[in-house]
Amino acid sequence: MATLRDSTRTNLDRQGFAGLDDGAKARYALPLRFTPGIGTTLIVIGLLLQSPTWLGSMAVVAAIGAMLPRGMPIDLAYNVGVRHLLRTPRLPPTPKPRQFSYLLSACLLTASALAFNSDMSALGLIFGGVVVIGGAVLTTTLWCLGSWIYRIVFRQGTQN
Repeated sequence: MATLRDSTRTNLDRQGFAGLDDGAKARYALPLRFTPGIGTTLIVIGLLLQSPTWLGSMAVVAAIGAMLPRGMPIDLAYNVGVRHLLRTPRLPPTPKPRQFSYLLSACLLTASALAFNSDMSALGLIFGGVVVIGGAVLTTTLWCLGSWIYRIVFRQGTQN
């Protein structure tokens, strides 16, 4: 069985995965990086293209993830196909703190798409860049900026 680092346990707990035991967290630690990794890559492509349509589409994907804990399209792609190739477990439903993070991403990506559509490229890059930075940090460390904000806004375990 894979070992679970304390930082991984803490980061997953703060995203709302506290109900999973350490064995499950160890099994999910890598698969839970799939969605932010793919999403961040797709957002980078949209920023490089400065495409309002591409970024708007990514905002819709994030909004679906915010509204439907089992409906994030990238999670569905993982659960239906990728996990079978990798022989990894099905991803659990998205907890509220991570859903909140998707909501923030959807808002920032919408702002980015609107900025590019209005020929305000610098602003579009800033809004989209914030999502890319957050997604890159989440992918590499499992620390989630949106979940951190959720815990502050909703006053849920803001210590540490």
